[in-house]
This record gives sequence, C-alpha cells and structure tokens, in this order.
Amino acid sequence: MSGAADRTRRPRPQKMYMVESEHRVQDQLEGTIRLARGSLCVMQEGGARRSRKGDQLWVKVLDSGSLVKLDRQVLLEVPADLAGLLEPVSDPEARFQLFVRPQQLQRFAALPLGAELCVKMGQSGELAPAVLRYQGTLATGSTAVYFGVQLKGWAAGRGNSNGSYKGHQLFHCPEACAVFVAASRLVLRSPSHASNIGREAGGNHGNGQSPILPRTADSAPSPTPVLQDGSVGSCDGWFKEQKPGPGPSSQPAPLSPASKVSPEQRPPNHRLNINPSHNSSPPLVSMPQAPPSPTTTNQSRRSHRPPPPVSPSKTGLEVGGDCAEEAVLEMELEVGSMVEVKDPPLYGVIRWIGQINGIPEHVAGLELDQELAAATDGSYRGERYFRCPANKGLFVKLRNCRRDSRFPAPETPANQVERCNSIAFAEWVSERVEEHTPPLFGDEASERYSGRKRGIQGHLNSCYLDASLFSAFSCCSSLDWVLFCPSRPQDGPNRSRTQDLLRCDIVNPLRRYGYVCASKTMALRKLLEAESRDTGFTYQEKDPEEFLNNLFQLLRVEPLLKIRSGSLQTQECHLYQLFPPSAPPSSPSPSPRGACLRVSTVQALLETSFHHAGLKFAEAPSCLPLLMPRFGKDYKMYDAIIPSLCLDITDLLDHTLRQCSICQSVAEWECNLCYKDPDITPGCLKQYCHTCNTQVHSHRKRVSHRPERLSVPEGPWAGSVHGTRQRLVLFAVTCIQTSHYVSFVKHGPLPTDWLFFDSMADREGGENGFNVPQVTACPEVSRYLSLSEQELGNLDPARLHGAARRLLCDAYMCLYHCPQLSLYK
Repeated sequence: MSGAADRTRRPRPQKMYMVESEHRVQDQLEGTIRLARGSLCVMQEGGARRSRKGDQLWVKVLDSGSLVKLDRQVLLEVPADLAGLLEPVSDPEARFQLFVRPQQLQRFAALPLGAELCVKMGQSGELAPAVLRYQGTLATGSTAVYFGVQLKGWAAGRGNSNGSYKGHQLFHCPEACAVFVAASRLVLRSPSHASNIGREAGGNHGNGQSPILPRTADSAPSPTPVLQDGSVGSCDGWFKEQKPGPGPSSQPAPLSPASKVSPEQRPPNHRLNINPSHNSSPPLVSMPQAPPSPTTTNQSRRSHRPPPPVSPSKTGLEVGGDCAEEAVLEMELEVGSMVEVKDPPLYGVIRWIGQINGIPEHVAGLELDQELAAATDGSYRGERYFRCPANKGLFVKLRNCRRDSRFPAPETPANQVERCNSIAFAEWVSERVEEHTPPLFGDEASERYSGRKRGIQGHLNSCYLDASLFSAFSCCSSLDWVLFCPSRPQDGPNRSRTQDLLRCDIVNPLRRYGYVCASKTMALRKLLEAESRDTGFTYQEKDPEEFLNNLFQLLRVEPLLKIRSGSLQTQECHLYQLFPPSAPPSSPSPSPRGACLRVSTVQALLETSFHHAGLKFAEAPSCLPLLMPRFGKDYKMYDAIIPSLCLDITDLLDHTLRQCSICQSVAEWECNLCYKDPDITPGCLKQYCHTCNTQVHSHRKRVSHRPERLSVPEGPWAGSVHGTRQRLVLFAVTCIQTSHYVSFVKHGPLPTDWLFFDSMADREGGENGFNVPQVTACPEVSRYLSLSEQELGNLDPARLHGAARRLLCDAYMCLYHCPQLSLYK
C-alpha cells in the first residue's frame, strides 16, 4: 500500500493495558526497567506469548517508549472508551487513581460543550472557573483526548492561547484565555466548589467533609507510632470504664466538653500533602482499622478488570480531584528547606527526606536551631541518615512540616510570556487604528512622541524589536510598502495576520497616539516564533537584523537590496553588513592633551567594504539598512563612527554614468589598486575616462595596475558629465550598549531635529511590574555629527557624554532612504 494510503487509513485500535503495581523488568540492553504503577502500555501486534510462567505480552510503554515483555497478571486491560482519556495524563500514579474511578471518567467524557467546571492551575493546584469549549484530540492520528476550556472570572488572561493549537483553531475565545488540559486537571462544579473557587486544595472544606482521605481496603494498618504527630493530653481513650470512640490506647488524648470544641481554622495558604505512593494518609491521630481481607486482596490482584470505583462521598473529595497528582504538584519542601513543626513551633532545616522501615509515608530528618533533649545526632534506631550536632536531629513525618513562618514564602514568578496580554496590561493597553496613518515629521513629531510613556513599551528582552520598529516607522515612510503588499494564496494565514497586526496594532497607533503597548509586540513575537520555529523570539535577547530578516521573510516581501559581485548573478538581501579593511585604521595625530580617537564615517566604510569585495548595487535601493562593524564589547575597530547624514552611492551603482576622478568626463575604467594612492583624490574610488586612464597608468608606480572596464549606458557621451548624484539620507540609528538597544530618529529638516527612544527607560513595580518607554529630544547630537573625522578624532573623549556618546560610540545599525521614493510626500 502506498504511503498516501497509509496516512489516510484509519488506524486500527490497539489494546491498552495498565501496570497494576510497581514492577521491574530486566532488559539485556537497557538493564533494569522500572515500571511505576499506572504506566500505560500498548500491546504490539502478535505480542501474545504463552510460556511456562504463564501468558506474557510484548507491550510498548507509552511513558518511556520501551518495548518490554510482561506477565499478563501484572496488567489491567483498559477499556477502549477510557484509553484516550487516560493517555494525556503524564503522572502514572495520577493516571491509576483516575483508572480506578471509571464512572468519573465517563462523566468527563459525557460533559456537553458549555458545561461549567473548574481547572487546577499550575503547581499550586488553584481551582480556576472555566467553561468547556472543546473535547477531542489535538493532532491528526493521535488518540489522546484533551479538554479545551475557556478560563473565566479572575483566571481570564492566565491561559496560553486563544483556542488554537499549533496553528489549528479548535475554538474561539479571547487571547490568553484558553488552556488544553487532561482529565486529571478537571474538577466538576458543585455547590461546595461554587463558594470556594480560587481557594487551594485543602484550604477550607465545608459541609462536614474531611480534608484527609480515610484508609481504604488495601491500605496497610497503622504501625506502632514511633514518630509522634504532636499528641497532647492524658487520656488513653477510656472514660468511666467506657470507650466513647476508636482511639489508640498508647497515645494520650484530651477529653473536652462540646462547648469547647470548634472547627479547625486553617490558614489560606495551607497545603494538604498526601503521600503519592499510597491511597491515603493517616490523620494527625491515627485511627486503627481492621486489616483488609486476604481473600479480597488476592482476588483484586488476580483480576484483569479494574477494581470497583470508590464513591466520592466516601473520599470526602470532589469528583475529579486527583489526590495523588495534586500531592506531587504541591510538594514544595525539599532538602535545605527551612521548616517548622509542632505548636509552639520548633524551627529547623530539612537535611534528609526518605522512608524508614515500618513508616508508611515519607519522613523528614531535621536539624533543629536549638537543642532538644529527645533529639539525636541524625541517626534513628541505630542507623544514620544524616549528620548534625548532638540533640539537634529530629525525625518527623514530612506532612507535618510547614514552611518557616518567620520568613515569607517565595513568590512564584509569573510566566512573563503568558502574562503579556491585554488583560494583564489593561492600564497600559494601546488602541487599534485601521485608518492609514502617515508618519509624523517636524514639530508635530516632536510633540506627539516626546515624553514618558511614549514610543513602544518594552517587555521581556524586547528592546531589539522595539528599537527596530521605532527607527523604521515612526518618522519615515520608506518601509510602509511592506504594510500594504497584497497577499497571495500561497503565502499562508500567518502572513496576512502579521501584516494586519503590524499595520493596525503597531505602526498606525504609534503614529496616531505616539504609544504602543507591549502586548501588541508580544503578539508579533509569537507569530515570528511560530513561523521560524524558534522559541527564543518571545523571551530571549535577539539582534535587530535577525528580527528584520525574519519579519520580511514572514511578510513575503521582495528583498530591499540587489547587489552584484563582478560577473556573478545578482544577490538579494534585506541588510548589508559593513566589512572594514583587515588592517586597523591609522590613528589621527594626538591632540595636545594626548587624547586620540579612531574615527571613521559610514560613507568611507561603505565604499571600502564594496571596494574590497568587488561589489556594486544592481539598482538604487529605496531603503538601505547598514550594520556597523563590531567585534564584541571588549574590542571595537573604531572608537567612534560618524553616521554620514548624506550617503553618496553614485560610484557604487552598476551600469550608470560615473564621472572621471580627474576631468569629470564619462568614466570608462576603474582601478582598484589606485584606491590607496594618496596622489589622486585620496579616500575616494578611482575611475577614469580613456585619456586619463592612459596617462595615470603610464607612470612607473602604476605600470603594474590592471584597470577594469566599466559598464556604461549606451549613448553619445562627450565632455563633462553633470548628472544628478544618487544620494541617500540618514533617518534613524539603532545603538547598543550592554545588550540593550535604543534608537535615534531624525524627525525634521533641521540639523537639531533628533529624538532619542528607550523602550525600557523606567519601570513601575517589581518582578511582575511594567516597563515605561520614553522619548526625549536630543538636539545636542547635531553638533558632533557636523564634525569631520579629524576634528572628532582630536576631540577629548571625556567631552563625549550622554546621547552623543551613545550615538557615535555605540552605533549598531544606520538606516538610509531615498526621499524621492517615500510613500508619502
């Protein structure tokens, strides 16, 4: 059968099994393979075998991908209608707890769209109100069933999508209000939950429900209490020769009148920790129960069907509350945690966590702050578990430990990518503008942009994007054509979505109101991340050229530059990296104070770079982004680079009229070896007419030169050429200092019309606060841009400070454009 037919054929259902109890398998290649209880396995075709030991199956373990042979007696067959619901649950123990409640899973499968429920959020398991919007698989060919829910109330905005998954829109809801979860994360709404939504599990259990699971039939009986749970009192459970209720006779307990008994008040941040390897945890005073019947236990282990479900009313927990998974998620304590036990509290540090023979739950070994007569040196019953000073080692059940109340609990950092949405940034949101808005210029631009909370708001390492967009679109229209290019059928949906977002949510609002919220740029970063499969666009530091290249590729626009090298075909690109000569530039003569700067201009660097690489522009660009030469933050070839206000590219164009460097006639020859000749127009490209070329190369110093013929347009050319020079004008400079990008923008015709933009100039709030963008006028930079290389090189570096120093010493990318080709006039 062909590959296409295989892809369209419906996969044949495979039998699934679940490991009933922890099991170990020896493999020749992988050694010992541990299979946890609840591991999900798929039987392989032809995998059934009969041996002396009984029936055996070859199965593939979905959690690890291992292929193992297991005895059928350790496996429980999973009904086909439940397999898809159990597959997305990642924790085996959590999966097993759901498996033993088939009625609960069936209730989840029968939920109608629009049903109100709760979702356990994050590691804290906080219950969030939600509405079911989707139920099914997330990928073609998958059998795992997920539940797509829309978060409501206080949880709105804490999701991670708008109902789409990997480009497929499964349902529609506001941005960052949707999550796709497994069945183990769902809790059905009930009257008790309606009043407790948002409280943490174990915080407040009303209606007489106990926060502790009672012991089930297969739980081990309570051992002799060697680790006390803080018992107090003098009664052994008997009163006037009668025993009012069950209680351990070996532990003292107080008897009090009913008038002095009140419900336990738990703090709001109380955590209920349940041992994930057991079905239940004993209460603070263990209640003895009858041991399970051996007959019942043996029958349960031999059966291939799941055991009968446990009634929710018996557990005291709401349907869907997976205790084992919740315990794993909420276990916040580890070795090194500062904790307290008992009341009044004893303070200490956890030095060891594990299990001790005879104790059915996890035990913590503490090193106390102060000595205690009953404490040890880290040993228990002759066996050492850790070391500490004498009378400072104490062993307690881990569930009895709580964080040291003398210190505030560490705040869980928010997911800054998901947090950046229109709900969390409600007070900073910017409006959408669909009307075409031309760029601002002159005094109007200065008034609109200048001030605090102006420009593009930065968030989570976005300065590379903020500075690039502000430079390109705030006061210039040379790149506006990318906002209006029509889409083609083969471009895909992300192209039109990106163009609409860039035009209506970023560029137009920036020009209309002078401000753009970080949630808008985060949406653009997510599109770039989805298109390039690079997760770093939403949170990592990037470079402007990487952002612009990916943006232009996503918009499917034509390259800005077309450059030809000799007789090779024309190469296309969006930006050009300037390459300086291999030898460092000679330093100018030192000033009287001894100060000296290595200085160059963008004009000189462009000509040098093109000359050494043998490049020519195939056509004059409407916009020319140039990347400055940099060699890391520790070494720069030039101390300062002057952004040339006007860039003459006439002599860098291919197949155009060029003047002879000597007589200004039509140039027909060009000599690269004459470039460094100081006797002929030093610092400029050397091109000659036929007569001057013969005379120049008749000199003995230039006899070995090999000039090359230029491509000249056809026509009768005689005498001097006075054609118009092809010049580009500087309109923005992006700078970098210590991995932070800022922008300088030319906003008017006057030399002093310069604006400085920083997307993270200030901040409001702490870790979960907001950056404040700011734009300020910086007319002082015009004074330094008018200096020549010699004048700036002889300048005392101490006189360069503030905005001028950043512009001249930290230039990263200079943007030039042709005013005649601007979209708006």
